[in-house]
Amino acid sequence: MKLLKWLNDIPFVLLTLWVFIAFVGYVLVYGSVVLFIGWIIEKIAGREKAKRYIGKEVARFGRNAFRAIGAKVRAYGREKVPSKGPMVIISNHQSAFDIPLVAGYVRGEISFIAKVEVSKIPGLAQFVKRLDGVFIDRGNRLQTVGVIRNIMKILKNGGTIMLFPEGTRSVDGELQSFRKGSLALPYRMKVPIVPVALDGTKDIMVKGRLLVRPAKVRLKILDPVDPKEFESEEELEKHLQALIGKALKELRSMS
Repeated sequence: MKLLKWLNDIPFVLLTLWVFIAFVGYVLVYGSVVLFIGWIIEKIAGREKAKRYIGKEVARFGRNAFRAIGAKVRAYGREKVPSKGPMVIISNHQSAFDIPLVAGYVRGEISFIAKVEVSKIPGLAQFVKRLDGVFIDRGNRLQTVGVIRNIMKILKNGGTIMLFPEGTRSVDGELQSFRKGSLALPYRMKVPIVPVALDGTKDIMVKGRLLVRPAKVRLKILDPVDPKEFESEEELEKHLQALIGKALKELRSMS
């Protein structure tokens, strides 16, 4: 049985190796070219135009990542994404592939909130920095205060950030309860929130395993929600969780 399982996994081992090689090549080689062009644009036309260019390339990378895997992606409601910020994109969380999915099919120009470990990865760290992203060390409370201030600055300047209100990936793909306080920042700043429901990324890489597999992935972008319309943060959280939960069921009912 173990031998049969190993033989069945061979195609996915090869696919995983291919994705890893393609990822490294894309980020280090093509990514270096993109960052260099972005640097030139910044010198000639300013930081904002450079940021828009890099954001478009990040979106292209997000889409190409799923093509490389062989995953079939269907995205609904892309026209509902505001053309400019400030905005906060929120989504349910199934996999590490949720980030390239949102970047590729919702908005590439996102100031990512990345773990501090990402700051040590060549290529990725530079992209996060060029998009005004921030690195967070969750065990460092003082550093977290500084991160919150940076996020507030990003939003005040018309930027976009992305949040996963569940706080962690869902093992079975079902929507988990939002963590209390997960939407405190957009609620207090009254920044428009773009809810996104996604499904299928959990099948690309199962939590706890490294093998990559092709899968059907679906994503639905909902109408932006204005926090000003809610009397409390808790009311906003419940409303958004209900919206994403309903959209997730709708995605799964589609053929």
